[in-house]
Amino acid sequence: MSGKVIVIFVEGQTDEVFYKKICQHLKKNKKPKSKKLFIKNLKGIGNFEKKACAKIKNEISPKFPKSDLIIFCAYDTDVFSIPFQQKPPVNWKNLEKKLLCQGVSKIFHIKAKKMIEDWFLIDAEGICKSLKIKSQKPSGKNGYEKIKNLFKKANKVYQKGYNINQFVDNLDYDKILSNIKEEISELNKQL
Repeated sequence: MSGKVIVIFVEGQTDEVFYKKICQHLKKNKKPKSKKLFIKNLKGIGNFEKKACAKIKNEISPKFPKSDLIIFCAYDTDVFSIPFQQKPPVNWKNLEKKLLCQGVSKIFHIKAKKMIEDWFLIDAEGICKSLKIKSQKPSGKNGYEKIKNLFKKANKVYQKGYNINQFVDNLDYDKILSNIKEEISELNKQL
């Protein structure tokens, strides 16, 4: 089979669920194209390089040997801006080089400024609504803490990396996408 195959590598289950929704929303007003889309959860930023290369080599390339493979690496930037960090968790240049050697056509990055929770908070009202709490300005030192505090007010627990279906379905994607246009522009073009 030839054509385009788009693979989005994400850090965890939270991101996987969210990117599925984003892709559905981006594709809903477009003409259907014969492209395959895969969202692959790498279960953390650790070993991102090794896991991404293994997924391409063992899962994607064998099924689509004559396709244009377009890769998106989606990740939070907070882990890359830790002061005094000697070695970043992923060497992106190295990863790109390895993926290109495996026959990947293009590689793009989708960087959530700070963390994916900051994108969720663009529609804090939708989160509050799904938690059945009064709309409010979330408090906390970062996006994760803010969402965690909103969940706490609803007597629930938010745990990064775990299923977030309960509020992801209720988010206003028009609002979110209009605020992250730049970050997802290439994804929007490729879908």
